[in-house]
Parts: sequence; C-alpha cells; structure tokens
Amino acid sequence: MKLLGILNKDDHREYGICYVNMRADGSSSINGNISDILITKPGLLPEIQGAAFVLRASLDQDLEVGNILAFSESDVILRVDAEEAPSLWKLSVQQGGFISVSSDIQMWKPLHVGILTVSDKASQGLREDTAGPALAKAVSRIGGIVEKQYILPDEQSEIEKLLCKWVDEADLHVILVTGGTGLSSRDVTPEALESIADKIIPGIGEFMRSRTVYYTPRSILSRGLAVTRKKSLIIAVPGSQTGAEECFEAVAPVIRHGVEILRDWEKECGHKK
Repeated sequence: MKLLGILNKDDHREYGICYVNMRADGSSSINGNISDILITKPGLLPEIQGAAFVLRASLDQDLEVGNILAFSESDVILRVDAEEAPSLWKLSVQQGGFISVSSDIQMWKPLHVGILTVSDKASQGLREDTAGPALAKAVSRIGGIVEKQYILPDEQSEIEKLLCKWVDEADLHVILVTGGTGLSSRDVTPEALESIADKIIPGIGEFMRSRTVYYTPRSILSRGLAVTRKKSLIIAVPGSQTGAEECFEAVAPVIRHGVEILRDWEKECGHKK
C-alpha cells in the first residue's frame, strides 16, 4: 500500500507532505488546522461535508474499522474509525508526525492491551500512578488500544488471578505490568508471571536491562521479564514512569512481531522498525 496524494478538499490543492497531529481534545489536525482525515482509493471522490484532507492510497484491499495504518518513513500511526461512504474511510491520529506522498503504508490489526500497575501505595491512593498512564499512551506507537487498566497491591495471588482473567476471558494480545520488579520482599511480580506462564522469553528482559543501563547502572537490579500465556504476551517493567517508558521503548519494535507469531496472523510479519 502506498500514499499517492494528499488533497485538501476545501480548495482542492494537492500536498506532497503534511503534518498530522491529535489535539488535546482528541480531534485530528493537519498542518495545525482542525480537519477530518479521510482515505480512499484513487478516482472520483464522493460528496464530503466539512473540512477534510483526503489521502489517496493504492489500497490492495478494503479497510475495516479498527485497522491501524503505519507509515514506513515516519512514526505516524492512524486508525480507521468509520466508513464514511463506499471506499472512503475516516481516520483518527494515534501518533502524529509528517506524512509524505510515496510513503509505504502498512495495515495492522489493532493490539488489544491491558495495563496493570502493581503498587501497595498506588492501590491505597497514597501515591499517584504515573507509569500506568504513560504506558497506556505509549502503546499507540505499536497500534495498541488499551482495553483494561487496573491497580493492584503487591500480592502475588491477586496479580496471578487478574492476569489469568485478562488472558483467559478477555483474550488480550499484550499485557504490560509495571511495578514489583525490584529486590524488596514485597516485589513479587516476576514470580507471579512465571507461575502462570507457558513460556518465558529471556531475551526481552535481558534487552531491557542492556539498553536502560546506559541511563542508570541500577537498572541491572531490575527483574523485568516477559512470558507468554496461551496467545498473550505479558511483559513486566519497572514501577517508575521513567523506567517503564525506557523499557517499553527498548522492546516496542518486537512486540507486534511476537504477537503475530503467537496469533498465527498471516501477511503481517513485515513491519517497520
């Protein structure tokens, strides 16, 4: 799939490059102006109401609501929100940036994500959870949509019970667990993951530590790890916002591919980065 043109519907000007962004209120904008973003195949356009930019693309198949569009030459992530007319779809910006004509576009299935914060103090309302919301925002770059988000105390049995429920009943693709990966007696997240795991993926924990050690030598004390249960990928990262973000950033490029393997998804193993 390739981007062939960017049309401003209002004045019918064609652009070679544009900046797309998601505003604080959730609306989409192009080049700083609030505007709908639509995508269609080359050819005549149906009647369109309101301000809109229309992306013309060589679509080799019809899009479906929920599909994620990733641009190969940037970090832009767009989501298909609705079919406005036959072969015309409305998009929302999940991650902004520049898009340019001739860019390759990859179509992804959305990843259904759960975010679990493990913290005694946060569960009691004594500390604000900043790591969980930061991860919820970060998953957009891999086409993730947060379906579940919760805070639990550092109790191994409760962690195990919730993770099993999210996997066995909600069938989440990815679960990110933040907190409880240190050395204190209350840090039991790794033990909880290992107890419910089908497989342990040592490379993810090893790589998180090898990358984050450049920020702080203390990262080698973290016991972050990754496991699978059924067809779900579960990754444990540190409880601090900075540590959680840095670890996720390190392994984000391989998360989608890991899910593709677990889910036996075809035609989706070619992906950017």
